[in-house]
This record gives sequence, C-alpha cells and structure tokens, in this order.
Amino acid sequence: MSEPVKLQLEYRDDCLVIRPQGRDILDRMAATMQAIADAIRAQPVRATLIDMVALPGPVSFLDRYQLGETAGRYLPRIRLAALINEVHADPKRIGQLVAQNRGAAIEVFTDPAAADAWLKNIPPLGSNPPVKP
Repeated sequence: MSEPVKLQLEYRDDCLVIRPQGRDILDRMAATMQAIADAIRAQPVRATLIDMVALPGPVSFLDRYQLGETAGRYLPRIRLAALINEVHADPKRIGQLVAQNRGAAIEVFTDPAAADAWLKNIPPLGSNPPVKP
C-alpha cells in the first residue's frame, strides 16, 4: 500500500486553504485530488484555495493539462482557486481552461493578496452565487 497523500489543511472563515506537500499534486495527482475532495466533503466550506507556491521543481505543459483534467473530474461544482508561483504560471492558463471545460470553476492566482481577497469575497454557505449578466 502506498503512503498517504500529504496535505496541510487550514480552515479559516468557512474556507479551506490546502497546501500540498512535496510534488504529490503532480506525481500522485488522482490520489491527491481525491484527498482534497474528501477534505472538502468532511467539512463543507464556501471556497477552497489550493496553495501550490511551495511546489518544488518544474511544471510542464502536460502537468498543467492533467491538473485541469483531474480537477474537473474530482472537484466539479466547487468554488476553487489555485495560488501558484509566477515561474509555474502559464500565460495561456491551459490548466484552468481544461478544468473549466470539464465543469470545475477554478481561478488561478500568482498574487497571495489577490487569492486572499477572492476567498473573502465568496458568498457565505447556503447563499446563491450572483448571476452574471
């Protein structure tokens, strides 16, 4: 049996900040996304931020594509954002596009302040999200 996925969970103001440890989010993608989905189901939150700033090593185009695909499969209909390092950012946001095409509404941030502001502006649990014109 393989070692459990390592995630640091921080609950704050009905939100969840998840910090994957090491490269599990890339090397053990399905298991990590399942663990994230399980954490969200265990204690419902109004939004989840996956903080990948400490992710070591390079992130390839295929990694980004597969992250989007896996997020769409495991985390649909969840208010979700990713905080990434500028060096890991893809100007075309392929991972975000792939996730959105598979039903995951995900935002991507490189600025921690912007990610925190996004978390704070998510409507409370039980409220309907605003309808966009």
